[in-house]
Amino acid sequence: MVFFYLTNFLPNDEGHEVHVQGCAKMPSMDSLTYLGPFNNYKEALRSAERKFDEVSVCPHCCSTQNNTVLFSDD
Repeated sequence: MVFFYLTNFLPNDEGHEVHVQGCAKMPSMDSLTYLGPFNNYKEALRSAERKFDEVSVCPHCCSTQNNTVLFSDD
């Protein structure tokens, strides 16, 4: 399981954003609400949407595009 957090607010009042613990783009801990442990970001997002309006996920840490890929210099 992974621990997830929710921003208390985004700049320009754009809503809340879900982050994985340790995300480089996550704001300081005093600007976050702990969501809890979840198997993936989709579960965390569903939980956050039950509590808040205007919830999105961090594109840096909660993206299906963020898989580790090994490149070869061949």
